Amino acid sequence: MSIMALQFPLAAVLLLLSAARTTKTTAAAQALPGCSDKCGDLTIPYPFGMNKDCYLREEFFINCSNTAQPPTAYLMTSNLTVTNISLDDGELRILNMGAEDCYNAQGNVTSNFPYELSLPLPYTISYTKNKFYTVGCDSLSIFQGFRGEDELEMGCMSMCNRLDIVDQYSCSGAGCCQTNIPRGLKNVTVLLDSLDNHAGIWEFNPCGYAFIAEQGQFNFSAASLKKQNNYQLPSVLNWAIGNETDSCDEAHKKTNFACKANSMCVNGSVGYLCRCLPGYEGNPYHPDRWLPRASNLCQNGQCLNTFPPGNYSCSCHKGYKNDGMNDKSCIEDDSKRHSKIVLLLIVSLGMYN
Repeated sequence: MSIMALQFPLAAVLLLLSAARTTKTTAAAQALPGCSDKCGDLTIPYPFGMNKDCYLREEFFINCSNTAQPPTAYLMTSNLTVTNISLDDGELRILNMGAEDCYNAQGNVTSNFPYELSLPLPYTISYTKNKFYTVGCDSLSIFQGFRGEDELEMGCMSMCNRLDIVDQYSCSGAGCCQTNIPRGLKNVTVLLDSLDNHAGIWEFNPCGYAFIAEQGQFNFSAASLKKQNNYQLPSVLNWAIGNETDSCDEAHKKTNFACKANSMCVNGSVGYLCRCLPGYEGNPYHPDRWLPRASNLCQNGQCLNTFPPGNYSCSCHKGYKNDGMNDKSCIEDDSKRHSKIVLLLIVSLGMYN
């Protein structure tokens, strides 16, 4: 019998051995028992939920509309489309509209829509992830917001009298201006006006726009000055558990403290957030109090939680062993594999002697 003839059974056996070592991981529970955690492709983790008794409080209600395909998630009863929910960062990504101010060739107003965003606690507009933009060659925007009881106001002016002086790909003031957003805003009103009713520039810029958008998600170009109706861009909201007075020190004393086992409390934008302890993954708000060990910590093995919280060891899969230096990693057990190969070769060769 030739060596080539021996290759097939040997390869088949090795394939079976490899398949025996393959394991299946179980995803951590995201929604409460009996509650769905999906609205289309969007995962809805607790404390958020889509039905009564599935969310922590009314502010965490997600309205999943099935009238469109795929289904669309809205924040509470608003028209704000939710596209992502981050537990670790305490962030909510939404699609955000803006203010519009348009004119015809005679300088008459054809449309003027202000923009308003009113958020209940525990939501605020992220000042680190968003910018305020104004687009147009004859546009003046006024941005008004509330931080607690304090009213803040700022403006942004974008001017140009010819298209050829517009910086084609930079929002630097000629055709587009941008500014930072103050910290902790919950209510915002954006007003947009023109100084000269777009006279002399109507052909290439009939409208002005002003909006809040996530940094990096709006790329200005000269084409942005044309009439458009698609200024619905992603922006980021911060959220937290509790209210403005609920820091971690105070929250720990309350019976409704939201952080479950194997998690820790961190102060958020208005209140606090819960995060998994190092070495754990899952949903730190989930009342089952079960947070599975991160699967990538024990490659080729199963993670076992040990004391103190955050510590672990690896129980290696068949064909693997601890590396001898510690019990937190698994390496291939070559001795067993080589013994099986030699045994298979001896048996196979013996069959043809």
